[in-house]
Amino acid sequence: MPPAEDHDGFYRELTARNQGLIEPELQERFRRQRFVVAGCGSTGGAVLMPLLRTGAERFVLLDPGAYELNNLNRQDATLADVGRNKASASAERMLAVNPHLEVEVHERGVEPRSIGAVLAAGDLVVDAVDVTTEAGVTAKLALHSEAATKKLTVLTAYDIASTQFIEVFDYAKLRKPLAGRVRNGSNPEAVLRSLIPPLALPREIFPVLLDRRRNPDLGFPQLVMTSTLLGAVAVAILLRLVAKKPVRRRVRVDLADLVRPPLRREAGRLRRDVELVDLWFKLR
Repeated sequence: MPPAEDHDGFYRELTARNQGLIEPELQERFRRQRFVVAGCGSTGGAVLMPLLRTGAERFVLLDPGAYELNNLNRQDATLADVGRNKASASAERMLAVNPHLEVEVHERGVEPRSIGAVLAAGDLVVDAVDVTTEAGVTAKLALHSEAATKKLTVLTAYDIASTQFIEVFDYAKLRKPLAGRVRNGSNPEAVLRSLIPPLALPREIFPVLLDRRRNPDLGFPQLVMTSTLLGAVAVAILLRLVAKKPVRRRVRVDLADLVRPPLRREAGRLRRDVELVDLWFKLR
């Protein structure tokens, strides 16, 4: 193994098993690309190690939150991290894998007044801002507004029961933040309805949505299999974006549906569509 101070030798060894699958030119571009990850919890946190292990070396991490015990069912943290800021703790874990990383940490998260100074031309942005609060909605809108101004590409993701739903906003083509689907002052429930298409929802989440309608203070249940899945899918998308190749604008993967036998899968989809109509009337 090369000495720790030999950065290039270290990087060649770290990415040696990528050879033959990731072209050398793309590997070098991926190494130089700056990734801005806004939110380092179950969504943003899931992409960090896969990006790092694929060869990314330049990161900006933003998160105002601290780990709680109930985060450990799905987030890349340990009991010793409880109470620590998620962005700072994530940076520390990443540096333990590659000490040559360039990591910029913002423990106050996405601040609407200053996010413009954080983002730079050419950044690829992972938007994992929690929109279950009004402050989160404001932060998400500010992030996308500045990304639109700088013509950046933003990947957003939502883990919903066993389903991972990802949307890519290419602001070299789009003019309005979040495609104009969210406005300032929108409440969190309205924002989620505008950003997640009904057909993206798995039927397992329907009872939760009804319970939240009766008690808005209830949190959303989340599973590690869904959060972890995002890391793999996000890297596949981001590799193509770094290579300047087109990607699908929306990707939906339902793990529970994926492993069901074909007949049960089709029956489940039909049942989901019927129950979705009933859910829509109940949530109006």
